Amino acid sequence: MKKLCIMSFFALLFSCGNEKGQRNIEVYYFPLSGLKEGKVYEYQPVGNEYDPPMYWHYKSVTQDGRDYLTGKAYGPGFSPDQFIKEEKVDNGMMLVEFFIFESPDSSEKKMSVQANIEAANVFPFFVKQPANILLTSLSWEQAGLDGARINLIRNRQFDCDTTVLFQGNPVPAIKFNTIELVEHDQEGRLPLEFSGEEIYVKGIGLFSLKKNITEGYEMAYQLASIYSIEEFEEKFKTRLGD
Repeated sequence: MKKLCIMSFFALLFSCGNEKGQRNIEVYYFPLSGLKEGKVYEYQPVGNEYDPPMYWHYKSVTQDGRDYLTGKAYGPGFSPDQFIKEEKVDNGMMLVEFFIFESPDSSEKKMSVQANIEAANVFPFFVKQPANILLTSLSWEQAGLDGARINLIRNRQFDCDTTVLFQGNPVPAIKFNTIELVEHDQEGRLPLEFSGEEIYVKGIGLFSLKKNITEGYEMAYQLASIYSIEEFEEKFKTRLGD
């Protein structure tokens, strides 16, 4: 049985939790049992009205006795931006497919580009203090740009328990600190590094995320609503493709 590969890294980030032993946090990830019919998560920007909303269509599937979570991201025009497929293993979730949708030129037509997955770890079901680092590493060729390549490395580290308000109600949650390195290779390498955080809510999954893009700009999103497919398509007068 496949397992997450976790890289030990102590004292990099301050943890506000008091947990000493290993604990199970699986209930804070997306509930696969509740996503068999598919649901759409609406994320709205926080602190910057000019950032567009994000919509993620999540659905769980079982294939050959294994459980998977699929997710497709849509922008404000409801054209796809990303596709992910994760496999549930004994101790967490692992990325098995990642596609980015890009326009090779100034036209609005997008093409899908599949990423190479070097490190597939996404979410751990078991954590302890001091917390370990979970590594995700991807790379892909940019559409329409010969020799242009994106390398994405993301570290997640469990931080602490917290409580957030979702639709006016306090709900239990957990916080992860993140560090993301994006390298743009084209006749040289331009590395960009972003620190941030992710919050996951019990029984729901990803609730919010933040990335410190520049000294004066923080990209932040928070979960606003969860819809059935029918509710979403009726409200936004659109249809989501497979």
